Amino acid sequence: MCFSCLEENEQLLITSCNGERSVENGPGVMCYGPCSSTESRGALVLGTGEYSIVMNDEFGSKKSFYGPSVVWMNEREAVVHSGTCPNLTAQQYITITDGENGTVKNIVGPSLFKPGPYDEISPYKKVYNLAKNEYLRIKDQEGKLRIEVGEQRVVPDPLEEVIGGVQCGVNVDEHHCVLVRNTDTGSLVQISQLGLFIPSKYQEIVEVQEKIILEEYQTVVYKDKTGKFIYARGDSELRNFFLPPFCEIVKQEWSTDLRKEHTSVDLVWKFDRRPSYMNYEFNCRTVDNVELCVDVSFFWSIIDVPMLVEKTADAPGDTCTHARSKIIQEVSRIKLLDFLEKFNEIIRGACIDDPFYEERGVDLISVEVLRFKCASSETDAILQDIIKETADRLKKKERQKGENEVALSRLGGEIEEEKMKKELIELKKSHLKTEARIEGEAEAMKLVAFMEKTTGKDTATMDLDKAIKMFLMLRKLDSVEHLSKGSNQLMITPNDVNLSVGQIFPTTKDDKGF
Repeated sequence: MCFSCLEENEQLLITSCNGERSVENGPGVMCYGPCSSTESRGALVLGTGEYSIVMNDEFGSKKSFYGPSVVWMNEREAVVHSGTCPNLTAQQYITITDGENGTVKNIVGPSLFKPGPYDEISPYKKVYNLAKNEYLRIKDQEGKLRIEVGEQRVVPDPLEEVIGGVQCGVNVDEHHCVLVRNTDTGSLVQISQLGLFIPSKYQEIVEVQEKIILEEYQTVVYKDKTGKFIYARGDSELRNFFLPPFCEIVKQEWSTDLRKEHTSVDLVWKFDRRPSYMNYEFNCRTVDNVELCVDVSFFWSIIDVPMLVEKTADAPGDTCTHARSKIIQEVSRIKLLDFLEKFNEIIRGACIDDPFYEERGVDLISVEVLRFKCASSETDAILQDIIKETADRLKKKERQKGENEVALSRLGGEIEEEKMKKELIELKKSHLKTEARIEGEAEAMKLVAFMEKTTGKDTATMDLDKAIKMFLMLRKLDSVEHLSKGSNQLMITPNDVNLSVGQIFPTTKDDKGF
């Protein structure tokens, strides 16, 4: 006999010499025949939330065991699967497929699911919690569609399919509408009724459209279902609208690179009729074989949108390319020095008043040369020297012109000053004359009054000569009095005032000698 010592939760599988199997469970000392083979294996210990599937190889049947427990398998049983029971939250669910009869069911949380021996468990799925503006499109096992709209909690049936996941409805307002395809009829409908739009089961949202709102200077072109061009202008009644079904906005790719070679473009669908600037660079060659790189600025505008759409797909590119052709023709007829003297006139003469632009709905208002240089570095160095000399000459001319203007301004100021002085002198003379005349009249009135008083009949009279001498003497006294009031000193002799000792007033002898 043979013996084997087993511990707790240990099992001994014994196979006899004739192939019969048996088990002995520990703990303890087990004995078996010498011709038997043994295999020690542990008991199946399952914790909380664990499970195992055991298969009986005699009948092919399966059984499930769940923890917490200790499972002793018999000699014909073996573990085919072990795992953890799905622990579902309130936002989770799983789909269970019974492999024995093919039935399918959902297990929705919160719960701890104990799988059966033939259950196939899907991955965890999330319950759909729909808001007010959300919806689900669901297709059942028969292909029928239905729409589930929030607010609600949705768990699709096991054989149902959610198409597109959770989708949001569209808020239709003054600036937004919805283009909807009816899948049952194939029609295309524009929904512009204000409110929250949720499609029905046979409706699909093709596009959420934004209202086209035009400024006064903008024009939009769209093609209707018959292929006809419709023009909407910002200064007309059709200045804000939703694009009708089966219509398409006309868009053009306009060159934006400096050389207008279509390497970079802007997608234009709102045509701006305001004048704008556009830069363009190109090469040309003079008659004396000097290659120039010229950078010009075009001031242009759109004057006829229908003609532009019909005649060109790249208005800036066509405008610049044609202008370059004309400029090259003009520059090829002149020498470099002639170009330096009147380059703006040459460029404008080649481009302005050309019917090419008007035929394409464009008005070329003006052209200006921004800069130019020689393509060859050596020639460009010579050109820069010429330009520098020309600039220095012009600078000197302008400086001399400024100095001349300053001198002329100064001379003009002096002339004006002399004129004002002349006017002042004439005015002073006029005032002096007037003052002298007034003083003379006053003196004359004094003399007349004095003479009338001294020679009058109503008073003692004296002859005329004496009266005159007396008047002169009084005036001299006035002069002396005036001088005496000042700080000046006047040296006079008796002869100057006609004075003699013992006399105050000069007198003449009468006929008697007195």
